Amino acid sequence: MAVETPNRVEIAERMSAADFYEFAPDTKAELIDGVMVVLMPPLDIHESLFNFLYRLLGDYVDDHNLGIVRGSRTSVELDEDQVYEPDILFVAQARREIVQRKGVVGAPDLVIEILSASTAAHDRGAKLRGYERAGVSELWLIDPYGAVGTTFYQREAGRYTLIQPNERGKIFSRTIPGFWINTAWLWPKDRFIAVRQALAEIEQNTQNP
Repeated sequence: MAVETPNRVEIAERMSAADFYEFAPDTKAELIDGVMVVLMPPLDIHESLFNFLYRLLGDYVDDHNLGIVRGSRTSVELDEDQVYEPDILFVAQARREIVQRKGVVGAPDLVIEILSASTAAHDRGAKLRGYERAGVSELWLIDPYGAVGTTFYQREAGRYTLIQPNERGKIFSRTIPGFWINTAWLWPKDRFIAVRQALAEIEQNTQNP
């Protein structure tokens, strides 16, 4: 049975990860607590922020040979009833074996979710708990409309701790050596800072938080 809610469709019959892969091989969907959730296309504000963060993180990781960055069509199987498609994920070089043919099997080191009206409730609720249980070390939930709905988590003693930007507005990643972002980059008044400029600032200021 399909249950329609604003901007998403939930297939109410419970299924396993194996069922999910067979049922929806080419569908933008997630398996959350055994329920398949079909996701609607994102708005441009979401895609603009995704494009900036994906390029920034991907270029930095590639430049330093730190691991693997993947985008929003990569499945992440965390449990037999939990298969997510986070907007951006990072897997460290030492753990790259979890990146397999069908996607990531196990917990990425860093997950970034860009919130939208159709996904925010899951991202802040069931999926946050799923990432925490599975051992994802760092989780960024970014509201494309501003800082009020944005939260950054790092794992401490098996639980997520809320992390605040420092006095300069910077968030330093625990899982990606030397990487940080200035939160002002996330919500520009006009256009995003050029990726090459942001990378130069990261390289120049890593030792001067």
